[in-house]
Amino acid sequence: MRKRLLILAIQVGLGIFILRSSSGLILVYYLLSPLLLLPAFYFHKESARIFLGISLALAVLVNGRFILVDPCPICLFSFWTFQTVFFALLCFYSQEMKAVVRFASAKKNEVHKNLENLQTKFQTRLSSLKHLELQVSSLMNLFEIARDFSECMDFTTLTEFLLKKLRNELSFKRMRIFLMPSAAASEKKTAVKIYEMVSEGVSESERELSSDERGDFETMNSGRNMLKRDGSWFFPIFDANGLSSVFAIEGVKDEDLARVEVLSAYLVLLIKKIKLYETVRELAIVDELTQVFVRQHFTERLEEEVKRSLRFRLPLAVLMLDIDHFKRYNDEFGHLVGDATLKDVSELLKKNLRRVDLVGRYGGEEFVVAMPETNLVNAAEAAERIRSSIARHDFQVYNDKTKVTVSQGIEVLDAEAVKDPEHADVRAIVADLIRNADEAMYRAKEEGRNRVCVYKEPKKQS
Repeated sequence: MRKRLLILAIQVGLGIFILRSSSGLILVYYLLSPLLLLPAFYFHKESARIFLGISLALAVLVNGRFILVDPCPICLFSFWTFQTVFFALLCFYSQEMKAVVRFASAKKNEVHKNLENLQTKFQTRLSSLKHLELQVSSLMNLFEIARDFSECMDFTTLTEFLLKKLRNELSFKRMRIFLMPSAAASEKKTAVKIYEMVSEGVSESERELSSDERGDFETMNSGRNMLKRDGSWFFPIFDANGLSSVFAIEGVKDEDLARVEVLSAYLVLLIKKIKLYETVRELAIVDELTQVFVRQHFTERLEEEVKRSLRFRLPLAVLMLDIDHFKRYNDEFGHLVGDATLKDVSELLKKNLRRVDLVGRYGGEEFVVAMPETNLVNAAEAAERIRSSIARHDFQVYNDKTKVTVSQGIEVLDAEAVKDPEHADVRAIVADLIRNADEAMYRAKEEGRNRVCVYKEPKKQS
């Protein structure tokens, strides 16, 4: 406001001064007075219009003074008027142009900024699309791998296949599969079977869980959720009895966790399928009462051992075992006691044999044993160990105890004596081994029972 009043005072003062001046100053005023309008237009358009009116009024007074001096005042007045109006319009529209330029500049900056934002968003979206494309491609690879998993019917094949396929798909330190003992076996067995997969290969072990592992597994069993512990992710697998298996992966990156979850979902189904298959297979190959091989499966396994013995020229011993007076024992105490006795005998058999030895229930109270890489001397020692262990054992009969004895027969395959082992009749050899061991067992019964007999004595060294 002060600036406007200052300009107005200057304008009026100059006009009054010119009225009292000579014609030369009047001419200068004509030329310069329109310039006084420029600051007015710069500060405020409405003020500029007022100043223009005052300037025109002063011009009339000045020209009235000039008429007395100059013979052609109309020309000068017209010139001044044109000049004043021209400068007034120029100032007015220059302000409009400045506003337009400022508006255009602001819009230009705004558009430029918007374009930069759009470019940044586009680059971000493009990067996201590329990342998504990689994830989709990786998931498709996992789907292909998971589809191939369906061919795995045992845990050894599964773990080897898993390590081979995922080694190039995921970055991890190790993977493990924990197999809990079944509900039926958990009363006697608490050890957990573990398949461990590292870059060097697959290993299989059986051990008790540590206190921390038991706590983590109980947490998963109660919460039924995956768990992270010390850089490892644990994915629980449940059956009708609770926690049955756990898939664990260690050292996986956070960005790969989604793919691991997809993989674990397939593994859950596959592990359930394999465990179900093993259960069905076990029912088909394992005697439900004694938990040893059924006759047919034992014979198949014995054929495999005969082939291996012939190939490497190794001895193979077969042992037939029969519980003495079992029919009378069964009739006297009942079938429930008889079944319990059969279970106890099978347990004593397995305790006195190696893990590589095969045990089968041949029928009724008869058991058959195959001992790979075992000569006659070692087979006789094992048979005597079994006989004395059973003879010393106290078998439960309701609230009482009783004793049971067994008779055994031994036959040994002399692989070095077999001519042309590559074309040997394996089934015939197996049948001869079982028949000869059975004959030796019946000879043990004839000689008084509770003893071990050999089908034929080994040849004496000359």
